[in-house]
Amino acid sequence: MKFYKSKRIYTEKGIVDGFIGVENGKVASIITGTLDKPYEDFGDKRIIPGVIDTHNHGAVGYSFNESTTTKEVETCLLGEAAQGVTGIFPTVNQVEQFPLLADVADKEVTGAKILGIHSEGPWGARVGEKGDPKNTYYKPVDLEYAKRMYEDGRGWLKLVAIAPEVDRALDAIHYFTSVGVTTSAYHTNANYEQANIGIDNGLTVATHLGNVMTGLHHRDVGTMGACILRDEVTCELICDGLHVSLPMVQLVLRMKDHDKIMMVSDNGNFLGAPVGHYQGTASNANNDRRTIFVTEDGFVVSESGRLSGSSKPVIYGIKNLVEVLKMDLEEVIKMSSLVPAKKYKLEGRGSIALDNFADFVVIDDEYEVLATFVEGRKVFDKETTNIEINPEFLKSKLD
Repeated sequence: MKFYKSKRIYTEKGIVDGFIGVENGKVASIITGTLDKPYEDFGDKRIIPGVIDTHNHGAVGYSFNESTTTKEVETCLLGEAAQGVTGIFPTVNQVEQFPLLADVADKEVTGAKILGIHSEGPWGARVGEKGDPKNTYYKPVDLEYAKRMYEDGRGWLKLVAIAPEVDRALDAIHYFTSVGVTTSAYHTNANYEQANIGIDNGLTVATHLGNVMTGLHHRDVGTMGACILRDEVTCELICDGLHVSLPMVQLVLRMKDHDKIMMVSDNGNFLGAPVGHYQGTASNANNDRRTIFVTEDGFVVSESGRLSGSSKPVIYGIKNLVEVLKMDLEEVIKMSSLVPAKKYKLEGRGSIALDNFADFVVIDDEYEVLATFVEGRKVFDKETTNIEINPEFLKSKLD
């Protein structure tokens, strides 16, 4: 058995000054007092449950949606572990990626562990507040394609995002629900009534609440309002302060039960990228993402200023909630770890507790990740782990 010491271990039953004992990948003991055995001492650094990020497109120059090799996916997962992520739903929009992700999910890797696949689309409607309605990649609902998604996911497909107002959306929601796959309201123009119809028919998650969906208005509170008001819905929330302003985050946290809020990052390959201009997508002459900008304050934006993913991880959102909004860290880490574990029935994960998997993260008072453990294995150590950003990605930097 291996032991790890800290004066501040954030367990399911409270903060402990003591030791975590790890054996066979699980928490075998939580001890206070002294220990007459070898241990790794993290002093007063905090040990918190590992982040479970269920909406994440990539990191360090790699995209789950574009990776073609196991090595690329594994490098991406290591980049996630460097940000305190122990469990992840790689988020893609094309079924062709499912077999590769399922292959990696079946392996033991040095990095965050794949706990499911999140298909964000392909059946959406809205193109964003600054989007061009002519520039859309959405497909019509196809139930044969839906069946292929389920089959190619090999049991790993956990979440499919659908705009509830599109033609045959309800049929797709019924199908996925019938095979045990959760569905989410996503990229939607649905008004309050349409959103409620989607929820009545099986939607139980809100994709990145507030982003690319009809928002709160005093005459129609839209999809955002419906997802806040309906207890059946668990809301993804990006807490970087960019995608959703922190005052709006505060409003949501006052209106919605915290047991129904999951912190997510919506990170993409720009996580860890230097500030500057990058080559984007030039395949469509109308595309406003031919150049992508990474700004000093963490925005990843298109030429028109449209948000294009996030460069800030969930741990940054945790810092925002604790240090800016003055929330209790014990309350915040439930939304970053325990709520997604419960929502998706990820048994033995989401908290530091006896017999749970030993998924935990060591952070300093600046929320810098010092070490990440997945099922008892140290998969990231700030002092010794070297992660190189995809060199091909860096070639796309224009300045």
